[in-house]
Amino acid sequence: MSAGYYDNVTGELEKYLETLELWKHTYPRDASPHNNQALKYNELGQFDKALEEAREAIRLNPNSASGYSLLAAAFVGLNRFDEAKQIIGQAQAQKLETTAMRRTLYKIAFVQGDATTMQQQIEWINGKPDEYLAQSWQAETVAFLGQLRKSKEFSSRAVELAQRRNLKEAVAQIFSEDAARDALFGDCKQVKEETAKALAIAWNQRAWRLAANASAICGELSQMQAINAELVKRDPKDTLLNKLFLPLIQAQAEMYRGNAAQAIQLLETTRSYEGAALFQIAYLRGQSYLNQQRGTDAAAEFQKILDHRSWQTGSPLYPLAHLGLARAAALSGDAPKARKAYQDFFALWKDADADVSILIEAKKEYEKLK
Repeated sequence: MSAGYYDNVTGELEKYLETLELWKHTYPRDASPHNNQALKYNELGQFDKALEEAREAIRLNPNSASGYSLLAAAFVGLNRFDEAKQIIGQAQAQKLETTAMRRTLYKIAFVQGDATTMQQQIEWINGKPDEYLAQSWQAETVAFLGQLRKSKEFSSRAVELAQRRNLKEAVAQIFSEDAARDALFGDCKQVKEETAKALAIAWNQRAWRLAANASAICGELSQMQAINAELVKRDPKDTLLNKLFLPLIQAQAEMYRGNAAQAIQLLETTRSYEGAALFQIAYLRGQSYLNQQRGTDAAAEFQKILDHRSWQTGSPLYPLAHLGLARAAALSGDAPKARKAYQDFFALWKDADADVSILIEAKKEYEKLK
């Protein structure tokens, strides 16, 4: 069996990694297995391992852009932004460029509040086959700031650009990302329509997972179950699907049903792989603990997100973790800590859409706290 079969067809993670190890030992001068391992370790949130493999890939093939790109991504995951920028600079000096490098520079610039550098990355990708991605980056950025209307505008532009090039899987993913954001912010009225669009366009496992997750959050449980059944049918052996993403989706459904204890139990099964979805797992676990009146446990989960922003630099779960921390502190009777966390959330969302339901709820809670 080839490594590609285990990664792209069956999704059997352990077999894939074992096959890459065999490849490395059989062909010690080949950079490809090191590249592949770096990519997979970055996806799994195992950035130290990714760093090691990407460095070896560059040593074996210093003229390939992918090694530099993967090394920079690992540095970002480890919160080592200057080194990430430095390694991309080295690649660019050799005329090695990838969209992934530009994405990394955009992410760093967003965290550092560098609007000029963010704009430079958007301008670089304009006119290229994957230019729709820049619109998706911006959709994520403004969603982080609570600006859902602007986010939808960027997403619509991304759909338009992707459709021009007949990139059906990309379009499906954009629709499902919109649904996921709406569900997260408590705006469920369009979720069913958005997920239906995503499912109708093309098969894309990530898009379908996001659609199932949004459906679960919004209580569209029959739709969620139908999507899950299709996911299992298409990818029955996929490690991350079965041991991480399906339990996460099912835990969302249990939270909707009011079964926080069952949600926590389901999330326990994800611990071996939760680095691949750290924010999503920690946030839902934190929500479940809040539901059980376990303020200290909830705070620890939300703090995981706040301590690891570099893992998902543009995730809207980062500002929402401040809100989660505020609620956890209020539950524990620590009013000063709660006030500070609410203020941190409001500072990040100072330009948010005023009608986002989760913001309206937060303001009411804060007023009661005062």
